[in-house]
Amino acid sequence: MPRTGETAPVELRTSGTAPPCPRCDTPVVLVARYPHAWRNRAGQRIDGLKESVLCRSCDANDPAAGELLALFAADGQLSAVRREAFDKLVHEWLNVIRDRTPNRTDLSSEEARWRAGEL
Repeated sequence: MPRTGETAPVELRTSGTAPPCPRCDTPVVLVARYPHAWRNRAGQRIDGLKESVLCRSCDANDPAAGELLALFAADGQLSAVRREAFDKLVHEWLNVIRDRTPNRTDLSSEEARWRAGEL
């Protein structure tokens, strides 16, 4: 984990090197892997990594992903000309998704389906 005032490194992978979307199993556009920390029940800090995916299907209606998906759609891949826009949009996307937490209702529903053997 970075020290105070340092920027944490983010690993980005594009569709050619990324696993399929964990939500819909289709190829993803981008995977971001970055440091993530939380506190356990004892209050101890636990450092780890978190991955977030950008999926054309699942994130199509996500305002945080819209412009980034449009950039990939317009370019297919990313040309050098679009690199500056890409850097800005990835930064904005990460700032939004980094702090997202699971929807408890959806998580409970998925757990119930898993326990019932439906997943």
